[in-house]
Amino acid sequence: MWLKKIIGAGIVFSVLLMPVNKLDAESRIPAEPSSKVASASEESVKPDPNALLIGQTHHQGRAAYTGSFTMVADNGTLADIIIENHSNHPMYMNLYVDDYSEPMETTISKNSEKTVNLLALQDTSVKVYIYSRIGHDMDLSIRAEQFR
Repeated sequence: MWLKKIIGAGIVFSVLLMPVNKLDAESRIPAEPSSKVASASEESVKPDPNALLIGQTHHQGRAAYTGSFTMVADNGTLADIIIENHSNHPMYMNLYVDDYSEPMETTISKNSEKTVNLLALQDTSVKVYIYSRIGHDMDLSIRAEQFR
Protein backbone atom coordinates (compact mmCIF):
# COMPACT_ATOMS: atom_id res chain seq x y z
CA MET A 1 0.00 0.00 0.00
CA TRP A 2 2.84 2.35 0.90
CA LEU A 3 4.51 1.50 -2.40
CA LYS A 4 1.40 2.48 -4.39
CA LYS A 5 1.14 5.85 -2.57
CA ILE A 6 4.83 6.61 -3.15
CA ILE A 7 4.59 5.71 -6.85
CA GLY A 8 1.40 7.81 -7.23
CA ALA A 9 3.01 10.77 -5.50
CA GLY A 10 6.10 10.38 -7.70
CA ILE A 11 4.00 10.49 -10.86
CA VAL A 12 2.13 13.60 -9.66
CA PHE A 13 5.38 15.40 -8.80
CA SER A 14 7.01 14.41 -12.10
CA VAL A 15 4.08 15.86 -14.04
CA LEU A 16 4.18 19.06 -12.00
CA LEU A 17 7.93 19.47 -12.47
CA MET A 18 7.89 18.93 -16.27
CA PRO A 19 9.00 22.04 -18.21
CA VAL A 20 6.20 24.04 -19.79
CA ASN A 21 6.28 23.94 -23.58
CA LYS A 22 6.60 27.41 -25.10
CA LEU A 23 3.71 26.74 -27.49
CA ASP A 24 1.48 25.75 -24.56
CA ALA A 25 2.35 29.01 -22.81
CA GLU A 26 1.57 31.04 -25.94
CA SER A 27 -1.76 29.29 -26.42
CA ARG A 28 -2.84 30.59 -23.00
CA ILE A 29 -2.58 34.21 -24.19
CA PRO A 30 -6.05 35.72 -24.76
CA ALA A 31 -7.15 35.50 -28.39
CA GLU A 32 -8.18 39.16 -28.64
CA PRO A 33 -5.57 41.58 -27.32
CA SER A 34 -6.62 45.06 -26.31
CA SER A 35 -6.65 47.66 -29.08
CA LYS A 36 -3.69 49.44 -27.46
CA VAL A 37 -1.52 46.31 -27.70
CA ALA A 38 -2.67 45.56 -31.25
CA SER A 39 -1.87 49.06 -32.53
CA ALA A 40 1.55 49.02 -30.86
CA SER A 41 2.46 45.70 -32.49
CA GLU A 42 1.28 46.92 -35.90
CA GLU A 43 3.48 50.00 -35.60
CA SER A 44 6.55 47.95 -34.74
CA VAL A 45 6.33 45.98 -38.01
CA LYS A 46 8.01 48.02 -40.72
CA PRO A 47 8.09 47.09 -44.40
CA ASP A 48 11.36 45.83 -45.84
CA PRO A 49 13.08 48.81 -47.51
CA ASN A 50 14.88 46.55 -50.01
CA ALA A 51 13.43 45.83 -53.44
CA LEU A 52 14.22 42.40 -54.84
CA LEU A 53 15.56 42.75 -58.38
CA ILE A 54 16.65 39.16 -58.99
CA GLY A 55 15.32 36.54 -56.60
CA GLN A 56 17.72 33.86 -55.37
CA THR A 57 18.45 31.91 -58.58
CA HIS A 58 20.59 28.81 -59.02
CA HIS A 59 22.07 28.24 -62.49
CA GLN A 60 23.89 25.11 -63.69
CA GLY A 61 25.15 23.96 -67.06
CA ARG A 62 27.35 25.12 -69.89
CA ALA A 63 24.99 27.83 -71.11
CA ALA A 64 25.63 31.37 -69.93
CA TYR A 65 23.36 32.97 -67.36
CA THR A 66 21.44 35.98 -68.63
CA GLY A 67 19.19 38.18 -66.55
CA SER A 68 17.95 41.71 -66.51
CA PHE A 69 16.20 44.12 -64.18
CA THR A 70 15.29 47.77 -63.85
CA MET A 71 16.38 49.90 -60.94
CA VAL A 72 13.50 52.27 -60.17
CA ALA A 73 14.63 55.54 -58.59
CA ASP A 74 11.76 55.48 -56.08
CA ASN A 75 13.21 52.27 -54.56
CA GLY A 76 16.59 53.86 -53.85
CA THR A 77 19.83 54.61 -55.59
CA LEU A 78 21.96 51.61 -54.55
CA ALA A 79 21.86 47.96 -55.59
CA ASP A 80 23.93 44.88 -54.83
CA ILE A 81 24.33 41.92 -57.15
CA ILE A 82 25.62 38.90 -55.23
CA ILE A 83 27.10 36.01 -57.23
CA GLU A 84 28.29 32.77 -55.66
CA ASN A 85 30.52 30.64 -57.89
CA HIS A 86 30.18 27.02 -56.73
CA SER A 87 32.36 25.60 -59.51
CA ASN A 88 36.10 24.93 -59.64
CA HIS A 89 36.67 27.38 -62.51
CA PRO A 90 36.49 31.17 -62.74
CA MET A 91 33.46 32.82 -64.33
CA TYR A 92 33.13 36.21 -65.96
CA MET A 93 30.32 38.71 -65.69
CA ASN A 94 29.43 41.51 -68.05
CA LEU A 95 27.06 44.22 -66.81
CA TYR A 96 25.30 46.37 -69.35
CA VAL A 97 23.84 49.53 -67.79
CA ASP A 98 21.21 51.05 -70.08
CA ASP A 99 21.57 50.36 -73.76
CA TYR A 100 24.28 52.89 -74.50
CA SER A 101 27.09 51.99 -72.14
CA GLU A 102 30.13 49.81 -72.60
CA PRO A 103 29.88 46.58 -70.59
CA MET A 104 31.57 46.42 -67.21
CA GLU A 105 33.44 43.13 -66.86
CA THR A 106 34.46 41.39 -63.64
CA THR A 107 35.83 37.99 -62.71
CA ILE A 108 34.24 35.68 -60.15
CA SER A 109 36.97 33.41 -58.80
CA LYS A 110 36.38 29.70 -58.37
CA ASN A 111 34.49 28.65 -55.22
CA SER A 112 33.95 32.24 -54.10
CA GLU A 113 31.34 34.94 -53.69
CA LYS A 114 31.41 38.39 -55.26
CA THR A 115 29.24 41.41 -54.60
CA VAL A 116 28.94 44.10 -57.25
CA ASN A 117 27.59 47.48 -56.10
CA LEU A 118 25.62 49.73 -58.45
CA LEU A 119 24.61 53.36 -58.06
CA ALA A 120 21.81 54.78 -60.20
CA LEU A 121 20.23 58.19 -59.71
CA GLN A 122 17.39 57.58 -62.17
CA ASP A 123 15.46 54.61 -63.54
CA THR A 124 18.12 52.34 -65.04
CA SER A 125 17.93 49.06 -66.92
CA VAL A 126 20.66 46.52 -66.20
CA LYS A 127 21.53 43.34 -68.08
CA VAL A 128 23.66 40.62 -66.46
CA TYR A 129 25.61 38.10 -68.54
CA ILE A 130 27.71 35.47 -66.73
CA TYR A 131 29.74 33.01 -68.76
CA SER A 132 32.74 30.70 -68.91
CA ARG A 133 35.48 31.54 -71.37
CA ILE A 134 36.39 27.89 -71.99
CA GLY A 135 32.91 26.33 -71.90
CA HIS A 136 33.17 24.39 -68.64
CA ASP A 137 30.13 23.53 -66.52
CA MET A 138 28.90 26.46 -64.49
CA ASP A 139 27.34 26.25 -61.05
CA LEU A 140 26.31 29.61 -59.60
CA SER A 141 23.76 31.39 -57.47
CA ILE A 142 22.76 34.98 -58.06
CA ARG A 143 20.47 37.52 -56.42
CA ALA A 144 20.14 41.29 -56.57
CA GLU A 145 18.57 43.81 -54.21
CA GLN A 146 17.99 47.54 -54.45
CA PHE A 147 17.95 49.68 -51.33
CA ARG A 148 18.06 53.26 -50.09
